[in-house]
Amino acid sequence: MAVTSGIASIFCFGLFIFWHLLHSVSAIHTKGALTLDVITFYKVIPKHSFVLVKFDTQYPYGEKQDEFKKLAENSSSARDFLIAEVGISEYGEKENAELGEWYKIDKAQYPAYYMFVNGNIEKPIKYTGEIKADAIQRWVKSKGVWVGLPGCLEEFDALATEFLDAATKDEQTKVLEKAEIMLSKTEEPNKKSAEHYHKIMSKVLEQGEGFISKEIERISKMVANTKMSDAKKQDLQKRLNRLSSFQAKNTEKDEL
Repeated sequence: MAVTSGIASIFCFGLFIFWHLLHSVSAIHTKGALTLDVITFYKVIPKHSFVLVKFDTQYPYGEKQDEFKKLAENSSSARDFLIAEVGISEYGEKENAELGEWYKIDKAQYPAYYMFVNGNIEKPIKYTGEIKADAIQRWVKSKGVWVGLPGCLEEFDALATEFLDAATKDEQTKVLEKAEIMLSKTEEPNKKSAEHYHKIMSKVLEQGEGFISKEIERISKMVANTKMSDAKKQDLQKRLNRLSSFQAKNTEKDEL
């Protein structure tokens, strides 16, 4: 009996060690993201123009964490933009708990995303949308950070911004003409995307800026169709990403 009990104890202890090591490794690093703690947080944030930080449990897992991994990898092309994560523990030494308290983040809010702009630690912008990589990337883009969303082209995104900033139809027409020249020089595999940018500008000139919101609503409903093939959904999602380039930058800050 004593031998059996001893073996059981050793087995349980081994499982505990294995669980601890497994979770420790998972908490070490997410590819494309910087892991911050209560010390490095205050060293890194002030030195960068844009830092998106995910506050989460110390050992995150599941679909929302998978979306974060996708977000971190997809944002590798963005310049002067960091993605970071802070793991908060409620037990033991309560690692990084003071950061959660400072920003008033309850565990029910995990994962909580905050954008820190120009090193401003005191007043970050809180993300309140859907925890999906594409949705978060579009939100980041609306804050003035170019992120290589699937289907988007940086040079045409710049034209989209110029088109939005144009004060008159004549000025918008001139931007459209620039787009035509760029389109003529664009080769595969970017040709289709470039054509869509050109089409959006043409439609806005014909129908007004209301075209953008109506088109986003229309395509979003199509994407929600569960009977649609994955390939078709991906194509429509790329259209949504390009349309988001024509939305005015959201300068409001949901400050704490």
